[in-house]
Amino acid sequence: MKISAAALAALFFSAPVFAGGWAPEVSLETLSAIEIPAPAMAAKAGPRDGQNYSGAEELLIKEFAITEIGMDVPESEVMRQTAYYANAFCFEHALRLALNDLLENYSDRTSPLARELAAMGALEKPTKSQLKTARQKLLDTLNRAGSLVSLVRPYKQYQPLNGETVEKNWIFFLRLEGAYYWAVVDRSGEKAAYVYGMN
Repeated sequence: MKISAAALAALFFSAPVFAGGWAPEVSLETLSAIEIPAPAMAAKAGPRDGQNYSGAEELLIKEFAITEIGMDVPESEVMRQTAYYANAFCFEHALRLALNDLLENYSDRTSPLARELAAMGALEKPTKSQLKTARQKLLDTLNRAGSLVSLVRPYKQYQPLNGETVEKNWIFFLRLEGAYYWAVVDRSGEKAAYVYGMN
């Protein structure tokens, strides 16, 4: 396609008119008028969001009917811990053991179940009815969006208070009603799982 000299000259001389609308002049005023939105806080994904390890999501939903808790259980970290450490059983079984202990064991006074029982006034051996009520309250707490379960990584946040290591244990951090807990599952299977919280 050929452009005549007259058309080219007209285009050349009208260019400043077109260019004037492309961008404002850069000055201190124009720079200070630009509003940059703050980055939104990343929300923890829940079991139904599909952003965590699917085995953990499925176990929480199908076996424990926990659907609203926030999760920080990336598949890459589950696979890394499965491959790098000696495990007598899989991640899903470790999470199952941790949750069962959370809902059954009240021997440690700092555990969530022991605290629920204490709040109900069951200071000695609780009755079956008290245990059932305390477990249901604990399940209700687990099912709140403000609660969190996280797979602990080596040398990262949420390290357990008693110095347990990821190399020897599957460790789960839990935040329930603003209180912090750790569920510890021995990778060798030689010790029973246990849950404790901050004093």
